[in-house]
Amino acid sequence: MELPKSLAYIKEKLASKKIVKPHEVVEVIKAAAVQKEDLEPWADFKHPIKDSYGRKMVYKAPNFEIMVMSWLPGDMSAIHNHGYTTWGAVQVFGENEHATFREESGRLKTLTRSNFEYGEIVGVGHHLIHQMGNLTNENVLTLHIYGVENAIENVTGDANLYDPSNGTIQIINGGVFFDLPNSQIEDVIEGPKGDYPT
Repeated sequence: MELPKSLAYIKEKLASKKIVKPHEVVEVIKAAAVQKEDLEPWADFKHPIKDSYGRKMVYKAPNFEIMVMSWLPGDMSAIHNHGYTTWGAVQVFGENEHATFREESGRLKTLTRSNFEYGEIVGVGHHLIHQMGNLTNENVLTLHIYGVENAIENVTGDANLYDPSNGTIQIINGGVFFDLPNSQIEDVIEGPKGDYPT
């Protein structure tokens, strides 16, 4: 499928770079002037309920990926990081809750909990642990760009999916869904328990 001009612009701007800082990706997305309509060919609002949100690859380069996520009312990601990813950004086309966390002294602590505004763009770094979700009554689309310095098969592979109730981390190579089948979990290791707010 041919990319719309805005996404083709992002692809071209990032294709020549290996080391990118999150704020630079944010600036590229701003300059691209992405519209919600540009993402609609990859919308997946008929995703299985167990997937907890829709996830479609738009473009895959040797060192970065462009994806579209689709959020029905009530959809939430699990708490997660982005594996190998060292740089990236997310743009939200609708209101979306966003929480960030930090691992500290064997606990997973909530740092922030806020709402993204329509069109807001935020950078993604290697150490980000977060959760996104749609608490509105409207369907929401989000644009996600994740990258690494060198070519790799799965940019978001080796991601940590946190279970703060049980104090475990699932190592995964795909969507950060709550109810993953065992076949999609690479390993389960000991992880932090959540503090009270988490």
